[in-house]
Amino acid sequence: MKHGAAYDSDGVLCHRYACPNCHLEIPRQMFHLPDYFVSIAGAPASGKSYFLASMIWQLRKTMAQKFCLDFNDCDPALNRRIREYESAQFMGSDDPDKPVTIEKTDIQGDIYNQTVINNVSTTLAQPFSYSIMPVPSHPYYQTIKNAAQVCCMYDNASESFLPGADLTSQPVTRHLASSDAIFFVFDPTQDVRFRGACKKPVNDPQMMQTEGVDVRKSSIAQETVLTNVVTHIKKLTHTSAQNRLKMPLIIVLTKYDAWQQLVDFKNSEKPWVKTSNLPVRIYNDVEVQKRSDVLRTLLLDLIPGLVSTAEVASENVAYIAVSATGCAPEVGPVDPISGKCPLVYRPRNIKPIWAEVPFLHSLMMTGRNCTLVLSDVTARAAAKAAAKNVSH
Repeated sequence: MKHGAAYDSDGVLCHRYACPNCHLEIPRQMFHLPDYFVSIAGAPASGKSYFLASMIWQLRKTMAQKFCLDFNDCDPALNRRIREYESAQFMGSDDPDKPVTIEKTDIQGDIYNQTVINNVSTTLAQPFSYSIMPVPSHPYYQTIKNAAQVCCMYDNASESFLPGADLTSQPVTRHLASSDAIFFVFDPTQDVRFRGACKKPVNDPQMMQTEGVDVRKSSIAQETVLTNVVTHIKKLTHTSAQNRLKMPLIIVLTKYDAWQQLVDFKNSEKPWVKTSNLPVRIYNDVEVQKRSDVLRTLLLDLIPGLVSTAEVASENVAYIAVSATGCAPEVGPVDPISGKCPLVYRPRNIKPIWAEVPFLHSLMMTGRNCTLVLSDVTARAAAKAAAKNVSH
C-alpha cells in the first residue's frame, strides 16, 4: 500500500478489486455503497432472458425520465452479456426490421465464472451490477443523495433451478439465500390451463400447437420449479419448513400481451403518477397492488397450487404481469440444424409492458432505501426532510 493505493506482489499498481476468497472481480462501487440483491428464477423457456433484458433497458430510461435517478452499469465489462441482450432486442445489429432472437441461457458460458476455492474447481454465477444514484436535478437531492446503492441481479440457466442441480462444485444458485428479493418468472403460455381459458383467438405461435415451429417448453411443471426454489432457499437459510421467508417473492407473469384477455384491470392507471408540484413521478404502489389482487384471483382459479406454494413460502408476495416484448413473435425461417422454425422478433416492434415494475415494486416491498423511488409516503417524508434542511 503506497499513498493509499494498492500494489500487487510485483509492485504493480492495482486498479481493480477482487474477492480474497474466490478471487473474482468485484465492482468498485460495492465497497462504497449499500448493496441490494435480486435473484431471478424460473423454469426452462419461461422467458427469463427476454424479461431481464427488457427490465434493465426500461430501468435505464424510466429511472432517468420519471424519477431523476441514474441507473447505470457498475462495470460495463462485467455486464457485457446483458448489454448484448439489450442491443439485440432493442436496436438490432444494423436494421430494426431484421428479425432477432436471444439465445437461451446455457448452464455454462460467460454468465458463470470458473475459479478455485479450497483447492476445489468451482463454478459460480456472475452477477450483473448496477448503481442507482439520484441526479442533482432531483427535487430532494440533498435529502436522498446518501440513499444511493448498488443492485446486483443474478440470472441462471433455468436448468439450475431443477431438483438436484445445485452441486458442491457448482453452487450456482446459492445467491438465492442472500437475496433481498426473489423474482420467479412464470410463463402462462406454457400452461394448458391458461391457454384453454383464452376464448378469443390469439395470433401467437406460443399459444398454439404449430407443427414445425420451435416453441420451447419446460419439461417440468413450473409450480414444481418454484417449490424447489423455495425448498433450496429454506435449506440454505436454515429456515424450518413451517416458517415463511422474510424476503419478498414476486411472481412475474410473462408474455402478458398473449393472455391479457383473461384479466380486466378496471380503471387501470400507470405504475407512476405525476403531481402538480414535483418534477418527478410518484410510484403508484396502490395501482400495482390492485393489479396483483386481480392476478391472484385469476391464478387461484386456474393454478391454485402456484398461489399456495408462493404464499406458504413468503410473508410478502406480489403478482405482476409483464411483457418483455409487447408483441407476439414471428415464425422465422427453417433452422438447417434442428429442422424447425425459430421464433423471432423485430426490434422495431418491441414495446415492453411493465417490465421495470417488478424491480420498482421490490424496492417498496423491502423498504430498503425506497426513498430513491418516491411513493406517496416517501415523497412526503422527503419533502419534510428537505424543508428541515433548508430551515437549518
